[in-house]
Amino acid sequence: MANKKNGNGAGSHGARRNGGGDDGLGDDGLGDGGHDGGGHHAHAGHDHGEGREPAGLTRNENFVWDALLGAGGPLKAYEILDRLKDKGVRAPMTVYRALEGLEQKGFIHKLEGINAFLPCLHEGPHEVQVFLVCESCASAKEVELESIESDLRPLLRRASFKMKTARLEARGLCSNCQPAAA
Repeated sequence: MANKKNGNGAGSHGARRNGGGDDGLGDDGLGDGGHDGGGHHAHAGHDHGEGREPAGLTRNENFVWDALLGAGGPLKAYEILDRLKDKGVRAPMTVYRALEGLEQKGFIHKLEGINAFLPCLHEGPHEVQVFLVCESCASAKEVELESIESDLRPLLRRASFKMKTARLEARGLCSNCQPAAA
């Protein structure tokens, strides 16, 4: 998936916290598009093309990150645990803690509908997350739909609601799993 940068936060991810008491959200209820030092990343060292590790990860977070990157699709926690046994990771809680840390830092997403995780391959932060999930092969692809975010802004403003994140999981069949047209 190609990395995209969008400075206004359109097509971006995850709840962010700001260290100075400010919630980092603009008047429209969407984030300002930047990360601070409060445990969230600005994708520094988050270069997927050259295989560099994201900055500031624990040892176990690095193991989980590598497992997710190497999977080529979403993985469930126990699938990650199976991949990490040769590295000495045996406790499910170790994997869950690492997943939680990676998700809080914005490096991964959890697909609630299939209870699996995948790496975030976007260059910058985003509050609106859209995934295409295949019900046959369980592949998942993150896509950007800026129109959803722009449609949400007026609603959030009218409701005086400060959104942390919105996730849409569209389920169906990927092009590889669709029956051939007659």
